Amino acid sequence: MKLTLMGNEAIAWGLIHSNTQMVSGYPGTPSSEILTTVQKIKDSQNLPVYAQWATNEKVGFEVAYAGAIAGVNAAATMKQVGLNVASDALMSASFIGNKGAFVLIVADDPGFNSSQTEQDSREFARFARIPVLDPATPAEAYEFTKLASEISKKFEIPVMLRSVMRVSHSREIVEIDDNFEFKEQKCNFQRDIPRWAAVPREGRLKQAYEQLERIEAIKKYNYENLIKPKIDKLKGTKNLIISSGAAYGYAKEVADELNLDVDILKIDMPYPLPDELKELVKNYEKVLVVEETYPVIEEELRSENIFGRMSGHMHLVDEMNKERVLEAYKKIGFYEGENIYKPYFKVEDVNQRKPNLCPGCPHRDVFFAIKKVFRPKKSIYPSDIGCYTLGINLEAIDTVLCMGASVSMAHGLSIADKEKTVIATIGDSTFFHGGIPPLINAVYQKAKFILVILDNSTVAMTGRQTTPERENPQVDLKKVAEGCGAEVMEYFYKPDINETIEFFKKVKKRYEEIDKPLVVISRQYCVLDKERAKDFLPGIFASVDEEKCVACDVCTTQFVCPPMHYNERGKIEIDPLLCIGCGVCISGICPTDAFIPRREK
Repeated sequence: MKLTLMGNEAIAWGLIHSNTQMVSGYPGTPSSEILTTVQKIKDSQNLPVYAQWATNEKVGFEVAYAGAIAGVNAAATMKQVGLNVASDALMSASFIGNKGAFVLIVADDPGFNSSQTEQDSREFARFARIPVLDPATPAEAYEFTKLASEISKKFEIPVMLRSVMRVSHSREIVEIDDNFEFKEQKCNFQRDIPRWAAVPREGRLKQAYEQLERIEAIKKYNYENLIKPKIDKLKGTKNLIISSGAAYGYAKEVADELNLDVDILKIDMPYPLPDELKELVKNYEKVLVVEETYPVIEEELRSENIFGRMSGHMHLVDEMNKERVLEAYKKIGFYEGENIYKPYFKVEDVNQRKPNLCPGCPHRDVFFAIKKVFRPKKSIYPSDIGCYTLGINLEAIDTVLCMGASVSMAHGLSIADKEKTVIATIGDSTFFHGGIPPLINAVYQKAKFILVILDNSTVAMTGRQTTPERENPQVDLKKVAEGCGAEVMEYFYKPDINETIEFFKKVKKRYEEIDKPLVVISRQYCVLDKERAKDFLPGIFASVDEEKCVACDVCTTQFVCPPMHYNERGKIEIDPLLCIGCGVCISGICPTDAFIPRREK
């Protein structure tokens, strides 16, 4: 059966078609659609599959891994920075192994398209000594998912499937198994205390030697099943290009379009690489390794005739593209002609719009109110990872590090600078993910700062997945924060800027009276949440009284709502196609009250 699938959708089908019975993880672009698609397939086909979002990647990994040691096929999904969170569990699981298949799916983000790093998860696979498969296309993503499951079960080891954004979010016609019948596996946990509960030093040392033996066996499997069939088809030219994953598509296309007389070898499993490959490269004068993002293959093969990122022949940062590959071919001497991919204009020549909070987003009102009450010169604003990070355009954010760090950094900043008020912002999902332990730490050490939890009941930036509190009301943000020992104030959001400002004045007063962290929960909504937004939006659309507009820039530099812009008369104008009718600007944003209700919607 042929389907046009996004890479992440293809991975989901690969999981179903390898009888994966448990899938857990945490949403994060570019990985989010994998688990979402598994949920859709299992619901449409009424399959006995557990597919649920976890509170963070470590939890998701451990839930799925538990299934794998109990004998069922399982998988965990996340993005590359999520693997940092799950790495503690991964490092131990790599020693212990599994009985059912365990596939760790990680979507990398070369070029920082939606991530704070562009780290290469293949390095983590090498670090943990687990095999990693690197698909180049959505079709390969489907096949490699099944292959990962097969290898994992065969060798009783976690296997990483490493995608990248250009594979996860591209589409292709994919041939998937027809008439596949899902076979439910019965859990058969076999008590084996020396294996499942191995403690240092004796138990873990034994597993370390077993791990090395597995890696050697997988090297042999990699050569015989994945590499040798491709070596047999090489022409035997003077020079060789070795590539893997999405980078292979660029390497192959550029070589073909330039008519280069070189051999090209595609590596499907970049780690572990067999010794036979090291012998192969000795037969060539020059070998160029084209890979994304780190020099994983290049480091594994290390030889005087091997070139790539470490030798300075490939770019070191940002995504792969044809122009960069061509430049590498020129540097190594494979090509001497002109740049046939030279663009007609540079990206710098195009006016770019900054990423911005959506029109009508309640986060904007809260940030605006915080700045009004807690002035920037007398305050510090640490924040976190989520759509509210875009509050940076309101200059309401001073620091962004990683999930949950807003709380820890608020603690640290409150110690470092006692003259300023520290107001941290974090989303509800991010708080559940990584904000609870640092809040406990702050209470226990009697830190003094304000933490504003922007609760819109959805993981908005990654696809509006549901949060624990929304899925199950027994999980209550207020009770959790109070259970950590913090004082809590709640604000039930209204699209009236004056009410929001008045509330934060009360927050300031209470903050001055206590000597511990003050948690503020702002109960809001997401304007993209089709289930809830319509209940909160009043349908008050705005226009501008140009006679009152004095071009003071408050709306464009402090409130920063996307529909607002200057017209040819130097007056603010509201784009009717972008305004969603929140009515907040009419409630008191403008010092001269230039915003008025629009007569016609």
